[in-house]
Amino acid sequence: QIAREIVAMGVRPVVVVYDEKEDLDLSQFPSGVEKVERADLMSAQEKLADTKGVSALIYVQTCAAEKRRRRKRGQFPDPDRRVFINTDVCEGCGDCGVQSNCVSIVPVETELGRKRAIDQSSCNKDFSCLKGFCPSFVTLEGATLKKAATQALDLPDLPDPALPAITGTHNVVITGVGGTGVVTVGAVMAQAAQIDGKGAGMMEMAGLAQKGGAVHIHLRLANRPGDISAVRVAVGEADAVIGGDLVVTAGAKTVGLMTTGRTGAVVNSHEIITGAFTQNTEFRLPVKDLQVSLEARLRDGLTMFDASELSRLLLGDSIYSNMMVLGGAWQMGLIPLSGDAIREAIRLNKAAVEGNLRAFEIGRWAALHPDEAARVIAPADTASLPADPVAYREARLVEYQGKRLARRFRKLVDGIEDKPLREAVAKGYFKLLAYKDEYEVARLHLATEAKARETFEGDFVMKFHLAPPIMTGKDSQGRPKKREFGPWMMSGFRMLAKMKGLRGTPFDPFGYSSERKMERSLIKQFEGDMQEVLPKLTSATRDPILELAMLPLSIRGYGPVKEANERAAAKRREELLAAIASGGTPTRMAAQ
Repeated sequence: QIAREIVAMGVRPVVVVYDEKEDLDLSQFPSGVEKVERADLMSAQEKLADTKGVSALIYVQTCAAEKRRRRKRGQFPDPDRRVFINTDVCEGCGDCGVQSNCVSIVPVETELGRKRAIDQSSCNKDFSCLKGFCPSFVTLEGATLKKAATQALDLPDLPDPALPAITGTHNVVITGVGGTGVVTVGAVMAQAAQIDGKGAGMMEMAGLAQKGGAVHIHLRLANRPGDISAVRVAVGEADAVIGGDLVVTAGAKTVGLMTTGRTGAVVNSHEIITGAFTQNTEFRLPVKDLQVSLEARLRDGLTMFDASELSRLLLGDSIYSNMMVLGGAWQMGLIPLSGDAIREAIRLNKAAVEGNLRAFEIGRWAALHPDEAARVIAPADTASLPADPVAYREARLVEYQGKRLARRFRKLVDGIEDKPLREAVAKGYFKLLAYKDEYEVARLHLATEAKARETFEGDFVMKFHLAPPIMTGKDSQGRPKKREFGPWMMSGFRMLAKMKGLRGTPFDPFGYSSERKMERSLIKQFEGDMQEVLPKLTSATRDPILELAMLPLSIRGYGPVKEANERAAAKRREELLAAIASGGTPTRMAAQ
């Protein structure tokens, strides 16, 4: 209807950009209206920007948070398709996040650096991450998530807390991120207030409602509905804060609602990924600073535990974390509602009732016994790193090419006595030696199904998203066009993996590309640099030499992404060599 009205006004051109996964009848649009898939949104915008006069672009796509709600109710198409990332193929370049701006792409820390994975519980299946220029992405058709294995936990008898008295109104602020059930917690509390015969006024959203966006719920509880004159909690008036997300809770907007001595808070300490990670590949939350900010304002009124990890380990899904935090807040005497009323409100909500009831009780226990809760989580937080990073990389090089390449690696590394420097050189040198060419990507993808079956089950079909150099064509950004390849590609991978002996020889058909030439030249350059700078090691030159050794770790990605990172690294290399030559001029350390 909107398109018809715009056309009737004489506006030309009119472009409809649509998500091809929507249940949309394109024939209903008036003639003359151009239809463009969402993947080509940028080119459509550029075209209209160059058009004189008035033009119109109509974007048709259901809100991501609304998609999830409707899918849970069976009211929206749910593609029988999942995205999976083989972390061995992934370079951790972050281009998938840049292209999709999706917070369901999460970091995975490995011995070979920070990689990427898909948070399947929050993925909205818009598949925009596939635009990232990377061969590690695989789509699985017919796959279902395995039910996560959970730990058993026998809860002790927990004492009921002394509930706070309500004087006028009791003001509660609930924080979190969009799409994680923050609004549900507020609704449960408002329903519980009604069951208890109390009044409740709730502002469901204060801020921008979006998947992964900051959400604040303002809730006033009173003995009588008439005692509530305004719903929004004013500066310094919060009596209780239920913090479902550390970043939002420690933000100035929330801290400003707190008052020392009056406000009590229970906060989820889990490091939930923010939108900044999609643009900054090495972004890390300033967790300590956030905690200090809350401690400074709340002092003894602050209780923290990792509700997300407890939910995952004990209930099989982090979606229960907010209900867990509510349980903790109630147990700490911050909520003037009876436990029976809260439990009945959970039942009336009719959403994952048993899980939410269990989460409420676990949250009570975790708030009372944070040290015990931390011990439950501790094994999952202990990274299984190899005892010797150098030996680990040597073994990987044997698998990659053979013992000859491993000996080359050892020849450079073994002569370094300074242990941190030795490991830095090993990491940088390995990154260059084990460049992921067509043979290596093929070899690593032979294990993709086994890796995928750690998360999924069912008789699924794998499809690969690649940009083979033998195929021409550019995408809307002028980069080599990615194409989808069916399960038959596994035969091609097996053949390519067997051909790795051709790597670096005159018979290597892929070795003549500019990318492969660049990779080989970087190896020789690094060897020359290390031979030049290692004899110059002093206390003054140590930092720039360490950074130079680790610099190859920043040359990540494939194709145009890797080339751009190499250019940035080349500039930094010149600065570091100059600093070392001058005797160790102070230099910033690159984040690795």
